[in-house]
Amino acid sequence: MIFDRYKKSFPAKLSLYVISFITILSFVLVGVFYHYSTETLSQEAEDKIESMAAQANLRVSALLSKVEKIPENLGWMIVEYVKEPDSLFGITRRIVKDNPEIFGCAIAFEPYYFPEKGHYFAPYSYMVGDSVKTIQVGSEDYNYFEKGWYKGAREHRYWSKPYRDAGDPDVITTSYAVPVHGEKHELIGILSVDLTNRWLRDLVDSIKPYKGSYTVVIDKQGRYILRGEGEVMIGQNMFETAKEARDTNVTILVNEMAAGKSGSIIVDDGGVLSYVYYTPVVATDWYMAVICPYDQVFGKLSKFNMYLLIGFVLLLLFVYFICFVAVRRITKPLTIFAASARDVAQGNFNTPLPRIRSKDELGELYESFLFMQQQLTEYVDQLRRTTTANEKIESELRIAHDIQLGMVPKQFVPTFGAECIDIHAVLHPARQVGGDLYDYLMLNEDEFGFAIGDVSGKGVPASLFMATTISQMRSLALRDTSLNYIMNLMNQSLIRTGNTSMFITFFAGVLNLNTNRLRFCNAGHPYPLLIAPDGTVSFFKTADNLPLGVTSDYDYEEQECYFAPGSQLLLYTDGVSEAQNERSKFYKIDRLFNLVTSHSQLAPRQMVEKVVGDVKRFVGKAEQSDDLTVMSFRLNARGKKKTEGLL
Repeated sequence: MIFDRYKKSFPAKLSLYVISFITILSFVLVGVFYHYSTETLSQEAEDKIESMAAQANLRVSALLSKVEKIPENLGWMIVEYVKEPDSLFGITRRIVKDNPEIFGCAIAFEPYYFPEKGHYFAPYSYMVGDSVKTIQVGSEDYNYFEKGWYKGAREHRYWSKPYRDAGDPDVITTSYAVPVHGEKHELIGILSVDLTNRWLRDLVDSIKPYKGSYTVVIDKQGRYILRGEGEVMIGQNMFETAKEARDTNVTILVNEMAAGKSGSIIVDDGGVLSYVYYTPVVATDWYMAVICPYDQVFGKLSKFNMYLLIGFVLLLLFVYFICFVAVRRITKPLTIFAASARDVAQGNFNTPLPRIRSKDELGELYESFLFMQQQLTEYVDQLRRTTTANEKIESELRIAHDIQLGMVPKQFVPTFGAECIDIHAVLHPARQVGGDLYDYLMLNEDEFGFAIGDVSGKGVPASLFMATTISQMRSLALRDTSLNYIMNLMNQSLIRTGNTSMFITFFAGVLNLNTNRLRFCNAGHPYPLLIAPDGTVSFFKTADNLPLGVTSDYDYEEQECYFAPGSQLLLYTDGVSEAQNERSKFYKIDRLFNLVTSHSQLAPRQMVEKVVGDVKRFVGKAEQSDDLTVMSFRLNARGKKKTEGLL
């Protein structure tokens, strides 16, 4: 019901268009505001997290640099000054005691480097509470030669993956080890220092840009060094945990971190939508990611957007109400105009109109309606008179059509001895009357005459020209059958009419049924098609003469040829060859030639019907462009002559 009301009510539709435009514009503005607000807040959050991460980054890198220098500075001292192996216990103890960030220190030697110490010798000191404990960790139970920190450091410095310390299994440890070389640069052992993840946890715990945020640290292989959920994840691979995540952005995050890139991304962190900032740790092969709950970063923006949306909806409702009331008031006269327009449409041109005195568009509409009433009254009266006159003209044209078609023969009833002529013709004017013509008759007991013509132009003038031509031709032919005589007198007579803008293409022939000699004259008409007795089709070539009515200074001369029995002649006007279809393509003479060739065995009636039918199929629904006339006759063997006379 409401939808039908909107379809029928102009004020409702206009209000709907206005409110739709305002709604779309408002949504675009809100979208732009939301986009730039989100971008600004994201940038602020990223700057905040990046600043805190950069400070932690510097502190981590400074600490790791300090740790890395300890074994590098002590390596040469072991070679130069340590001759008594037991003194190494004191060195490891001093390193642990003087460096609170170091949990343990070990100097593991190659087998039998000190012969008296045997295969294993690795002095190790580590923290136990507030004191330092020193032991020798090398044994069959703890073959340090097979440990990753030892193998990894044989050729270059090495940071091990996190592991549980041998001295204190409750402590998660990361070792930094460097090779120690002798005077001849041979490997004599590995010096390593151990760091617990407690110092790193304390450090990254200071990075709390938002409530609920935490930090993850991984190494180059993706192994967790630190994770906010606790130490149970330490040593596991972040690539493996990413495969189990529902959010594909987690995999993107891991790949970006492993590539050493910095940036931010939004991920689903165990069902919690989170904003993540990631960056490499300076001077290390470690990578850091700070994870913050999304609602903590963008919570204020979401709440503001909700209030904005509620206010926006209320504003739209208010604007819609105002628009609807205002539009209905402004367009109320249109309702009255609509009722008046229906009365006018029913013929009541004097129906009263709503009086509008304003000078705006409604005032102009009132003046236009008033003017329309006056004009319609006058127009209807004039239309009645015009319709009456047109009906009279149509009636007269129908009579003229019947008269014109009555002037051309419909069938040939030969006299005795003239049964050898088989002829048929049709004429289809493009309008009710036209300028094409054809005629045939027995001129005397031996001569059969025929003609076809096409007056330039169409309509009434052409039809009058056509009627004049037929009348003159019949009058002259019954007086003298010489085509020289007929054609020249017809030309002179048409010139004397004084209508220099019209002429006629004309083909006339006289066939002697005794001698089978055909005399003919072509005044600018298309060449007929000749079908020989054996069915061969060719153009009946003639001399090229001017059309009749062009100039009086021209002599027409007839031609003559033998017309063998069984031959058939097809004559036509250019309404055939120049017929146009809906795509303005012409029928063309080549198509007519091929059609006649394909059906050369047909009798004249069937041949004419075949040609006319093919033209109509080609034209289709297009309007007939010109008068169309086709005539065909065939000479058969003649019977015995009748002596009474002619038809």
